[in-house]
Amino acid sequence: MVTSPSSDPARGVAPPVPVAQDRARPRRRPSSAYGTKAPAQQPDRLLRGAGTASQLALGGLLALAPLIGAAGLAGSPGFLIAGLLLGLPHGAVDHLVPAWLAARARPLPARVALLVVYTAVAGAGLVAFRAAPDLALVGFLVVSVVHFGTADVAFHAERDRRPVRPGVTAVLAYGGPPVVVPLALWRDQVDPLLATVAPRAPTLLAVEVRALAFAAVLCAVVVTVRRDLRAGRTRDAHQPVLLVGLFATVPPALAIGAYFAFWHSCRHVARLLRHDPRNTADLAAGRVGRPLRRFARQAAAPTVLAVAALTALITWPGHRADPLPATFAVLAALTLPHAVLVAWTDRRGSGSPSRADGGLLPGRDTRRHS
Repeated sequence: MVTSPSSDPARGVAPPVPVAQDRARPRRRPSSAYGTKAPAQQPDRLLRGAGTASQLALGGLLALAPLIGAAGLAGSPGFLIAGLLLGLPHGAVDHLVPAWLAARARPLPARVALLVVYTAVAGAGLVAFRAAPDLALVGFLVVSVVHFGTADVAFHAERDRRPVRPGVTAVLAYGGPPVVVPLALWRDQVDPLLATVAPRAPTLLAVEVRALAFAAVLCAVVVTVRRDLRAGRTRDAHQPVLLVGLFATVPPALAIGAYFAFWHSCRHVARLLRHDPRNTADLAAGRVGRPLRRFARQAAAPTVLAVAALTALITWPGHRADPLPATFAVLAALTLPHAVLVAWTDRRGSGSPSRADGGLLPGRDTRRHS
């Protein structure tokens, strides 16, 4: 027992008065570092809207698949070319992304060096398609699976404001359907298109290889769906199933063109709008018009340049090229540096935004404040 002094009539000191040791104190809530969950952050509005729009577009196409098939229009290569050209602007501002993520202007020599390296890698891709088109095409298909898959994984992470951690299973579940499913289920339509680009590519992609890849994609989809459901990400769980259903039922020319324009490119453009620091105030206020117009101005010149080069390649007197393989080769060459830059962007930790208003900072800053 602890005593406290008081006045005593005889001695001037009062008898000891007991004092409680356990005084009521407000208990501190344990820190999240010791196991409690931090409050869940709200998904980014822009990315959530882009994700919903892309799902509605492909879901609507899947619902109309019987009517499209009955009309006999879906097998035209024109759908594929149109979709690829519509999605071309999504990589037209790659040269601006490093400065956006650094949140500061890059010196002119650095920007010139980036353009030179980017052009050199794209040129190397074109040379590869001219020198060894069959191997180059197979390599391009593998790169496409990885690029498409990591893009969706990063999109979901950035939408939910969590770090980008692409796993092999999730990458295959999202990147496999646009590439592997048409190869496995639509050989009669895909192989002639591949042969126009690389004559021996259909032979290299044997039936056994396609079947094994298709089985791996289906297993990855099952695992990813179960993982998303267990994690409470129900809005993501059906997306790999939607992609498999689309590419299994819609002819590949239309399915790939629609996917590239309205799924992959749409989602990437939404991420780019968040990366540009000048869009921070508008996006925080829910305004998308001005950021979209700004992006259109930024992407206009590179897109026009790429289309002009492609047009010259197709129509140049005496050296005219077939539109489909020419378009495919140009886009494949541009995909390689684009995929490398996007992978670098995700590695910088762009999935964990550190600005309350929705912008992004480089990865080292986001980790410091997480």
